[in-house]
Amino acid sequence: MSGEHPTTAQIGEKLLDLLRGCNSAENQTLARSDHAYGAVHEALIHVITEAQPAPFQWPHAMAEEAIQHAMLDGCTLRQAMFAVQAGSGTAINRGTSMNATITEITDELAQRVADAIGEHFVGDRDYWPQVMDADWDGGAGRVIVWSEGLHDWAFLVSEGGESEYAPIEVGPMPLPAGVWVEPVNPQALRVLPKP
Repeated sequence: MSGEHPTTAQIGEKLLDLLRGCNSAENQTLARSDHAYGAVHEALIHVITEAQPAPFQWPHAMAEEAIQHAMLDGCTLRQAMFAVQAGSGTAINRGTSMNATITEITDELAQRVADAIGEHFVGDRDYWPQVMDADWDGGAGRVIVWSEGLHDWAFLVSEGGESEYAPIEVGPMPLPAGVWVEPVNPQALRVLPKP
């Protein structure tokens, strides 16, 4: 275990748990914004706003909203971030018009979807989803393959649900405007323009 490094998502969840602990501590001095609570809160803001590469970084206000949502609803940080994204547009849609007509899945768009899959399913960056060459299987669109992810992830992207291979349930993954996906197999997904 000493060789394993925690993911950004794991660090964020641990900071959220610590923030909850400070908030409900017996010694309420710890719950003040100028003491432990404030320091943990600020660290969590940094994790949320600075963990992603540009242009997918979260604005400070959205990070604050996600933390507040998680604290009030008792949900995970990941769930709170999805809730905030759903209310104000998803990170994967930034730079894409909501009324966009997509006629071709570009390398950049396919990579954005692959990165979103890795984040959605809390993947290990050393074993990230891969975008295959455009002519990989002769089909339309682009195919994303991820043999290191949850065994049936491709079936859970669009609708979410409970994995048949692990005791977890995931929500549907937000997709860019003008894009839809279909599973090729449990560990491969075809990304296509909406008809």
